[in-house]
Amino acid sequence: MFKEESIMNEQISKAIRHRASKAKTKTQIVKAVFDSFRSSQIDPRKVSLEDMKAAIVVAARAARVAGQKNPANMPA
Repeated sequence: MFKEESIMNEQISKAIRHRASKAKTKTQIVKAVFDSFRSSQIDPRKVSLEDMKAAIVVAARAARVAGQKNPANMPA
């Protein structure tokens, strides 16, 4: 069961990175995280605070990396 959870977590992280790489603002970064949870049929209210923090960090890093490749996409 642990292996299934880690695969699912990796899929969610990949979806978050993909959506957040297109974000131009902090609000869009947060929206990318919530949209990724919803598309994976995960209720954001049931996500632990630590997992939510980790998801936001993943999204912010993805947006920053995308912004370095294309400065017009850099979050404010």
